[in-house]
Amino acid sequence: MVVSILRRKSRLTDRARSQSQLDSVLPKITGILQKSPGFVSVQYAWDVNDEGAFAQITSWRTEDDCKRYVREGTAATIATIEEAALPTAPHPDGRWVRQTYEVVTSEQ
Repeated sequence: MVVSILRRKSRLTDRARSQSQLDSVLPKITGILQKSPGFVSVQYAWDVNDEGAFAQITSWRTEDDCKRYVREGTAATIATIEEAALPTAPHPDGRWVRQTYEVVTSEQ
């Protein structure tokens, strides 16, 4: 499995408002992702030390599935929906950073 973590910071710093805004678009985001080949799950994580900062964590069956998500425009579609709900903070805090990891489980 592969996870893609997209980190950014929103102009919204009130956690309850941010969660409410995300909740309003999450069904649309999830619906789009569920149609993407190899999609496993999506989660959001709020930074406990930096107000407004959060991460979108998507899981994919394979690296190729994840690459397809990013390169064929679905990630951009999701970003547009998220941006409307959670506007990005101004520069320099407003940068978007994506990292992709292969998940390895240990068998003990």
